[in-house]
Amino acid sequence: MKVNLMYRDKHFDVNSDQYYDSDAIAFDVELKKIVDVMSRGDKEIAKACTAAMFTPLQTVEDIKYRQDNVNDALKHADLVRKLYDIVLQVQDKPENSMHWLSSSSNIANIFSHGVNLLKVYIETIAAMLKYAEDNKKTFTSDGFSGFVKMFLSEIDGKFVDEAKSHLKDLRDQDDMLIRAKLGPFNRCTGYVLVKKEKRGLFSRSKIVDTLTIKDDDIAGGSDLAARQEIALNETVTVLAQVAKHLYSFFTALRYELAFYIGAINLAEKLKEYGAPICIPEMLPITKWDRSWRGLYDVSLVITKSAAVTGNELDTKDKYLYIITGANQGGKSTFLRSFGQAQLMAQSGLFVGAEQYKAPIRNSMYTHFKREEDAFIRSGKLEEEMARMSTIADHITPGSLMIFNESFAATNEREGSEIHRQIVQALIENGVEVFAVSHQYTFAAAFLEDKKTQFLRAGRLEDGARTFKITPGVPLETAYGEDIYQELFVNRK
Repeated sequence: MKVNLMYRDKHFDVNSDQYYDSDAIAFDVELKKIVDVMSRGDKEIAKACTAAMFTPLQTVEDIKYRQDNVNDALKHADLVRKLYDIVLQVQDKPENSMHWLSSSSNIANIFSHGVNLLKVYIETIAAMLKYAEDNKKTFTSDGFSGFVKMFLSEIDGKFVDEAKSHLKDLRDQDDMLIRAKLGPFNRCTGYVLVKKEKRGLFSRSKIVDTLTIKDDDIAGGSDLAARQEIALNETVTVLAQVAKHLYSFFTALRYELAFYIGAINLAEKLKEYGAPICIPEMLPITKWDRSWRGLYDVSLVITKSAAVTGNELDTKDKYLYIITGANQGGKSTFLRSFGQAQLMAQSGLFVGAEQYKAPIRNSMYTHFKREEDAFIRSGKLEEEMARMSTIADHITPGSLMIFNESFAATNEREGSEIHRQIVQALIENGVEVFAVSHQYTFAAAFLEDKKTQFLRAGRLEDGARTFKITPGVPLETAYGEDIYQELFVNRK
């Protein structure tokens, strides 16, 4: 049985670790706050949601498939949670783990635990069968409706009843019968555990003579136990194979459902705060157009527990975006909102905006300024260059690069030239770049470039920040004196 809730035709790997420097990226765009809301303390949900956002979908078709599933999950949140709860009944109990395969060398103990585990699995399958029958016409997405149809096509009531009957026979070991035949040198061979008939007799076998082993017959008891283990060995192998298959199925189902539970949790929280969400329109990787309305920083909404100012953009055929303007005007917040949206959109999620359209990128990288580290062994500029060098080893055409006040640890002229050369090399090799910078010399170097979009943080005449990022050419000042006035003059 295949789950196929995350992909139409392949497995969702929550342990995939293919994304370079995901921890730094998550830190830069404050992704942890978002994942914490999605997971509500469930580590498996956090793991699934993080894995999905750092395994970006690469085609419009794959994204649309998952977006439809997300929409379906949001419409039927209670039913998706109910299915997740059914899976938790078997997944969250330690005694239902596969640890029994290696926890004991006693075949009889492994056999007993395997039978008990399969009993729980079959009971869970019975609950899922009823769920599927009750909801076979509820879901409309290919993912969820396909899962229900798959389950009903492969499992029915007869299968469940037969499985329960077999397990009942296996659990009753008081009158277990083992059949064997004589082999070379009058040694027993071909040990088989014999199935019971409903009348209480044993199929294809009649008890002609019996021998009762006395309680003090240690050798006889040991010999019987050894023969029992030989007979059980093949059955244990089959039990283990079935248990592993069902364990893999339930594990896959849990992680794939976990992503949608996370989406439901986040959507409910943002709705509670009055913050809009939308399903984004994703363009092929060959496109360079971007537009959005009301794009906001989801992590800031979570921190403030209230809706925040959003931004608008509508550009075509731009490779480089340079964001300048007043200090503390919302530039870094804008970068976070944009980075979050790219990760969320390519995982098939909604984004924090009223409307959002963007191209697919094969990966995203961030190079944000870091606070001084008392343990750093090199200069700050050297540390920035080292990070950029490592990124350069991984970045490829079709990627997205986000800079936030990079290469400012030296003088304006030198820092601007370093920044310009790196950005120029990136865009010439097909990398889309967003860069927040106070370096006027760097920004001015691209003033005549028609592929560059300049954005500027808003400031009113009285120095008040609007926290809106709008089109605007760079200015030679970042209005640092406004902060001085606020901190040292206006407070007097």
